[in-house]
Amino acid sequence: MAGGRPRKSDLNDVLDTVMKTFWIRGFEVTSMNHLSDATGMAKPGLYKAFGDKQALYAKALKLYLTKFAEPMIDDLLNSPDSLEPVLRRNFERLTSTALNKAGPKGCFIACSLNEYPNMPTDLAELIKSYNEQRIAAYAQRIRTAIKQGELSADANVKALSIYLTGQVLAITVMARSGTDKPSLDRFIDMAMQALPLVEA
Repeated sequence: MAGGRPRKSDLNDVLDTVMKTFWIRGFEVTSMNHLSDATGMAKPGLYKAFGDKQALYAKALKLYLTKFAEPMIDDLLNSPDSLEPVLRRNFERLTSTALNKAGPKGCFIACSLNEYPNMPTDLAELIKSYNEQRIAAYAQRIRTAIKQGELSADANVKALSIYLTGQVLAITVMARSGTDKPSLDRFIDMAMQALPLVEA
């Protein structure tokens, strides 16, 4: 380990740094050397505490789910607000994270999906399952909106849930490629207009 490099003894902090490193660089490009440099923890210590690179990535995804994805899903499913403001808030929170210059851009799960074809099988299945959880959450909220008369009764739940998940992927790619906030805001406006909302 290089001299003078700060060593992190709190494994929660280490894993948080691992998550951000993978989130920024991706699975394939990131090496154990990169993770060691980022965390200040020697490779043997990383292996002992967390396992190999694949195990580290799985733990990083789980941390992302807990810290970022699950609170957004909870708001999506349990907010008393109507569908349109809930979805808009969901996308705007993602946009805020995506444009944060101090951290990674976009959704970590969406970033992982971009590498899906080259992922080890176990990781690919894990990423797929997390994405399916998001699709299921959108589907549940859409069904609620139909029951409450916010969406047309003949709205296609499956198609809409996949469409909304696609917007998450699009916002992530756009933000990572340098799209500014006004452009992302207009994109969200267009996404909302595509919903078969029932006028009050």
